[in-house]
Amino acid sequence: MAADATPEFEVATIKPATPDRPGKAFMVRGRQFSTINTTLNDLIVFAYGIHAKQITGAPAWLETEMFDLAAQPNGEGQPNEKQWKAMVQKLLADRFKLTFHRDKKELSVYAITVGKNGPKLTKSESTSSLPGLFFRGLGNLPAINATMADLAGVMQSAVLDRPVVDQTGITGRWDFTLLWTPDEFQFAALGGNRPPPPTDKAAAPPDLFTAFWPP
Repeated sequence: MAADATPEFEVATIKPATPDRPGKAFMVRGRQFSTINTTLNDLIVFAYGIHAKQITGAPAWLETEMFDLAAQPNGEGQPNEKQWKAMVQKLLADRFKLTFHRDKKELSVYAITVGKNGPKLTKSESTSSLPGLFFRGLGNLPAINATMADLAGVMQSAVLDRPVVDQTGITGRWDFTLLWTPDEFQFAALGGNRPPPPTDKAAAPPDLFTAFWPP
């Protein structure tokens, strides 16, 4: 799909999620976009690239009512990440009558910076227009064709309890694996799929911050 195209979802089905089903997911398979167990807050976070704490003044049901979404764009070709997000923005306005305004609010954030030993990344050779960041387990994140902004986005949306900003200055797309032992305060955004308390086993991966900036 042309990078300047402005597609919309030609077909979109939104239905209540199965009660008591744990976890949540966003998936792109070819030209199919789908979500499982996502609240309206989750969809806003995805569509606008923000943290849930940056949404204020919304009705309480935005955080509790869960939906499954299945949609396909009009036109031809494969949308890029920006186009998928723009289509979800249009869907929120059309189906949920979402309106909002932007304001300034002071929040604590996590910042990704370059450690003293420099980045340990492999230049991606992927020809895809989309990054691949899919957890193989809590604390096991392989990344393919990802920018530092993509990494900050997944840390912000799935792992940490506050916004995450990229201050690395690293450009381009990269392949890497981030492996760490999560603590009980991480992955709250995934609902019931929470990590166990950290283990003291010698072979266990380090905590998240050591994994980002090893000594």
